[in-house]
Amino acid sequence: MPALRCAVLTPDGRGRLRWFPDGLLAFGADGHIEYCGPFSGAGKLKSGAVSRRGLLAIPGLVDAHCHLPQYPAVAADGLTLLPWLKRHIFPLERNFRGPQARATARMFFSDMAASGTTAACVYTSIWKDSTETCFEEADKSGLRIAMGKVMMDQGSYDAAFKGSASARRDRSLAESDELCRKWHRRDHGRLLYAFTPRFALSCSMELMTRAGELAARRGALVQTHLAENRDELAAVKSKFPGSAHYTDVYGKAGLLGRRSIFAHAIWLSDPEVRALAESGCTLAHCPTSNAFLGSGIMDVPRLEKAGVALALGSDVAAGPSLDLFGVMRESVYLQRVASAHRLFKHAERFGPGRAFAMATLGGARALGLEDKIGTLERGKEADFALLDRRGFEPSCAPAAGGDGVLARLVYRGGRDCVRETYVRGRKVWRA
Repeated sequence: MPALRCAVLTPDGRGRLRWFPDGLLAFGADGHIEYCGPFSGAGKLKSGAVSRRGLLAIPGLVDAHCHLPQYPAVAADGLTLLPWLKRHIFPLERNFRGPQARATARMFFSDMAASGTTAACVYTSIWKDSTETCFEEADKSGLRIAMGKVMMDQGSYDAAFKGSASARRDRSLAESDELCRKWHRRDHGRLLYAFTPRFALSCSMELMTRAGELAARRGALVQTHLAENRDELAAVKSKFPGSAHYTDVYGKAGLLGRRSIFAHAIWLSDPEVRALAESGCTLAHCPTSNAFLGSGIMDVPRLEKAGVALALGSDVAAGPSLDLFGVMRESVYLQRVASAHRLFKHAERFGPGRAFAMATLGGARALGLEDKIGTLERGKEADFALLDRRGFEPSCAPAAGGDGVLARLVYRGGRDCVRETYVRGRKVWRA
């Protein structure tokens, strides 16, 4: 049984921090954790332990929202959401096919693993063939990936398709369902399917409704965007005048539910917050993207007070990097700026511990996998990253407890600290 002697930092099942400065992490051949705790309490496991002193084990990070085909467009600066999509993103996704799609997918998953991310919820493009390619590369990567073909039947960049709007819709639904039947729960659930209506502006009500029905029938996830940008809100209101608000559009389509992930959710009314909390969905907070596009700042204290589940997303390519350490850091900075300027009613202090829990346990919950990943505990699957503490703890710094180590990790950590990444106890990347 593999057993690693190293420091261990993990949330528990309630998000509280557990810290073992001299710890042991042991897992069986089936990839499940047999022991995680102090080295002194490991009993017979101590004799076979491999010393990894100087390294820190953390749960694998979970990216709850990112766009694989957009990776080449990172740092395409100077625009807000809707013009940015039109100028940079739709042309890129239109050409996301063939060998270039495979090369991009291979690099995307490699960079993700190199950043200590072991699981993600990923958007592809509208093309079925390149989505197949992305799943093939996800399978090879060893990572835990939920993914889906983007669904659009209005304003689509598929200019070559000459059929009616209903034909485009039917094709999108049929292709998504074919992909789901082939890939959902592949490799004992390591790969999952997420039905992916892009957002309300690019989808008819019938497409969204039928996508939700398919997801429910297949036991799959649903992912889309919500209330990212004020111009987007105005356009949605004009397109769906019979809906009370943006969230109500998705509610009428049957998309609000425990297995749904909504990215951004910045500009929400009180009734929307209540509806989202009651539905049990997860909101993917994307602070680096929201700052980059000038979209706004999520009111995290308000959402947490209402009981809304939150996770973190890189939102590549509006987010400039797949590195979730930077996303955690930005989430703290933006909340503190908002508090200093009294932007929100509930000015609770947001710190590294909450960001870390959102990037681990929160992401696991978003994927419906909180019983398998998100923490390092006996019985869970061994998804974790080993980090070199010298990369984020200065040699001159005094010894710190768990909270201090976590603060240094969030404020100073990054991809350069990651030495090895594991999924189900199998090494999927090493420096």
